[in-house]
Amino acid sequence: MKYGKLKRAAGILLSFTLILGSLAGCSGKDNGGAGNAGGNPTGGASGEEGGEQAMGRFLEEDVTLPIVFGNIYDMRKLEDGTIRIIGNNADNGTETVWDSKDSGENWEKAFDVPKELQDAGNGYIDYAALSSDGQSVWVYNQIGDGGIKPILYLLSKEGSLSEIPFELPAAESAGGGAAQSFSSIVSLNEEDEESGEGDEESGEGDEPSSESNESSVKNLITAISFLGNDQILATDMTDKIFQINAADGSVKQTYDFSDVEDSHQVFAAGKKMLVVTSTEALVYDTETGEQQQTEEALQQSVAESGFFNAVDSIDAGETIYYLTGKGLFHYKFGGSVMEQLIDGSVNSLGAPAFYPIALTMLDEQNLLVAASDLNSDAGAGMALLKYTWSADTPAKPDKELKVYSLYNNRELRQAVSSFQKAHVDIYVNYQVAMSEENGTTVSDALKTLTTEIMAGKGPDLMLLDGMPVKTYIEKGILKDLSSILEDKSSYFENILNAYQDGQEQLCAVPARFMIPVAQGSSANYTPGEDFDTFTAKQGILANMDPEALVEKFWYSCGAAWQKEDKTLDAGKITEFLSKLKNAFGEYDSSAIDDSTSMTISQGGAVNELQKVSLSWGDFDLAFGRIKVNPGLFGRMDYGIMSAVNDKLEGGDYGLMPGQAENVFVPAMILGISSKAAQPEEAEEFVKYLFSQEAQKISQFGGFPVEKEAFQSVVDGHEYADKERLVGVMGSGGVNPDEKLDYALTPTPEEEVQKLISLAESLTTPALQDDVIKEAVVEQGAKVLKGELSPEEGTDAIMQKVNIYLAE
Repeated sequence: MKYGKLKRAAGILLSFTLILGSLAGCSGKDNGGAGNAGGNPTGGASGEEGGEQAMGRFLEEDVTLPIVFGNIYDMRKLEDGTIRIIGNNADNGTETVWDSKDSGENWEKAFDVPKELQDAGNGYIDYAALSSDGQSVWVYNQIGDGGIKPILYLLSKEGSLSEIPFELPAAESAGGGAAQSFSSIVSLNEEDEESGEGDEESGEGDEPSSESNESSVKNLITAISFLGNDQILATDMTDKIFQINAADGSVKQTYDFSDVEDSHQVFAAGKKMLVVTSTEALVYDTETGEQQQTEEALQQSVAESGFFNAVDSIDAGETIYYLTGKGLFHYKFGGSVMEQLIDGSVNSLGAPAFYPIALTMLDEQNLLVAASDLNSDAGAGMALLKYTWSADTPAKPDKELKVYSLYNNRELRQAVSSFQKAHVDIYVNYQVAMSEENGTTVSDALKTLTTEIMAGKGPDLMLLDGMPVKTYIEKGILKDLSSILEDKSSYFENILNAYQDGQEQLCAVPARFMIPVAQGSSANYTPGEDFDTFTAKQGILANMDPEALVEKFWYSCGAAWQKEDKTLDAGKITEFLSKLKNAFGEYDSSAIDDSTSMTISQGGAVNELQKVSLSWGDFDLAFGRIKVNPGLFGRMDYGIMSAVNDKLEGGDYGLMPGQAENVFVPAMILGISSKAAQPEEAEEFVKYLFSQEAQKISQFGGFPVEKEAFQSVVDGHEYADKERLVGVMGSGGVNPDEKLDYALTPTPEEEVQKLISLAESLTTPALQDDVIKEAVVEQGAKVLKGELSPEEGTDAIMQKVNIYLAE
């Protein structure tokens, strides 16, 4: 049966637009602030009635896993009460099964899976799933002369293995969820290492070598789950879902979603199948294969809360419990009410690096969540958390700490989750002013925040990225943070003191930083060369996106434009535009349209590369579409950087040439409002954000300022004492023959020291004011495209900026 496209609903993101304005000078003492801000997190708990505080909340705790799992495929409560986990042992690479008889307190190994599934030379495990009677189904991708062939194996509760006689049909066409670019990680065996060859294949799980090309993959299984104890739901790469009889491999139903534009997930609940997108949930009767009547309450919940991450049921599918980034929800089919049981904003469930794999309801008041948590202390990032109902804990935290930023910050969201876990009495209300959905401009957001501050309703703590930081310091909007950071010896003090004033007050402090750098061959770029020398090479920056290029060099040049009175030097801007235009050359829109952009996935961590980052141009530089790759450097991918350099003659990287010297870009700039309603809680959170634990959080938003954390995120220690791994990047349908192999190994010590020395040499913070930056990028791009002369571009910039500065 064939089903039409799922509807696309426009998501609504509620966003508070609060911003700062003019008050008076860096404040060195507490100010009582604007009234009492009580905590009001949304969630399953009811509010206060009759003046009495509502009680009862789920509390989170870590559960110690019995081994270091490299991957957890599934977890389930069996019919006899046993909790079973199936996964990959990170220490020896074996696929293994573990049981707990006491809800996760203690574990014992049931068995390692049979050797037929352990033979990495002939194939690899991609997915596996559990049934409630303890069986498991395993997707084994067998590698042969004809390419990769997925085989389903059924493993009994006791460990007996049998093949399910199911033949996956060849793919006819890729569905809406098919990736256009790819990256994979494969392991080289000894023969591969000796021959210097590494074969690749995209997918999840533990992947061995294989010769990868378009013809070698006829079709793949991309998701697997049990339907009851005797049927299996398998999704293929064309978005067809096969309902398979586990005993004989026969197909009872085929559900075709190949025309679906939105990516979707498949879950089983009793005899029902749920097909869920980011905006919609469809329910099917698997006895008949027919779609059931729309569940309006479920639809509304999905529209508001997004994708399901994991689903479980404790009553044969009459009701479901499910996880989203917003928390834990409970729904009874046919009902009209959706119940939120856990608010994800006050625990790990809402953290951006937290990816639930399996939800296991122990009972109505206790549950386990297995997850990939990229910032977890657990080995290989696999974590197990337990949530327990506490009737004696207030339903909502006693205090509300308001945190504000112009843009969403993933490091901060992750830190909020960890901080609230240790401070159950504090609700961190993180408010983001700007999003694609609300259409707010920087200028409008700043005006709104001014109004809120003046009305006594402003935030306690602000991320000042993109704001006129120095102006706010001079006007006394920010509190002195010197006492919080008394011992600076463990930090890069040159970064930490970016905004220190003449009285040695620190009213704004970067928790992270990025470095404007450039990478290229020795013929095109010499580390250390100045802006004049570099831009004199006509066309050296050809074939780049004009807006992105202007923004990149804004960071290395803008700090040289601002005069003491905060106005801009028009002569320097004209010089900037003239020289950048020479380096850019003639505008060729077709070359830019053909430029490769990529999203790279590594080990489950997805990094959406921005156009101003160094990583954005890796592929284009390696394959000769651009001569030099400038960009912001805020994470260390030594393997990729080295692989690109190897493709260049004398490839190297160094500071981006600019009109200012030794520039760094302050990031996650923290400032406490001098009118904060919760100054003590704000200080406590800032202390945490500068702790090693928080500094080691890596969501690609910049290097940590704490030295040990900095070394930890650049040294590649996660690849130590493991088999040699090779990553593979490809551009998919754009240029399918282009693939870049790169080693996933620890960063050599000399490279770590080079980067440390580079960080220590930085002395000039880039100009922080996105209203000015937007004007420069808009008009500068017109200059590069030949629509304006450099002088005309400067005049347009000055006109806009002068109006802004006069407001």
